[in-house]
Amino acid sequence: MGIKNIVAAIGETHYCINTMKYAIYLARQFGAKVTGIYVVDERILRELLKVRVFIQKEADEIEKEAEEQGHRFLERFKKMATSRKVEFESFLLKGEVHEKIVRKCREIGADLIVMGRLKEFVSRADLFYDDGERILREANCPVLVVRNPEKVEELYNELEKG
Repeated sequence: MGIKNIVAAIGETHYCINTMKYAIYLARQFGAKVTGIYVVDERILRELLKVRVFIQKEADEIEKEAEEQGHRFLERFKKMATSRKVEFESFLLKGEVHEKIVRKCREIGADLIVMGRLKEFVSRADLFYDDGERILREANCPVLVVRNPEKVEELYNELEKG
């Protein structure tokens, strides 16, 4: 059976580059496909509208920018994967991040989720609302958290370019 579908949950931080590289490395080692998932966080936008940080027009513009950024990340991820001879698929979704990632992983039969490092928490309450923590708790497959960017870079660079 083995690992055939590795999902990389990618977000807006620079850590997602390490996530992409490690997912590609693992996919190549296992002969697996890598699937990139980027979620536009509509929950945050709704909350900011609710407390009147934004008006609807501003929220719409921010959502559009987030979608464009997601497409750029996924396109970059695709180029990285194909340059290392790894099959690639992507999804840009909208909604609550953890919910969309967990649901899509179930739908596509993910064997492993690879995600960037978890946030530092100020309080225990933060722990229960962080998307990364919620993915860890709710996923129906193993979840791997990527750390040590230097080692990831070294492993990624070991792969032959296509």
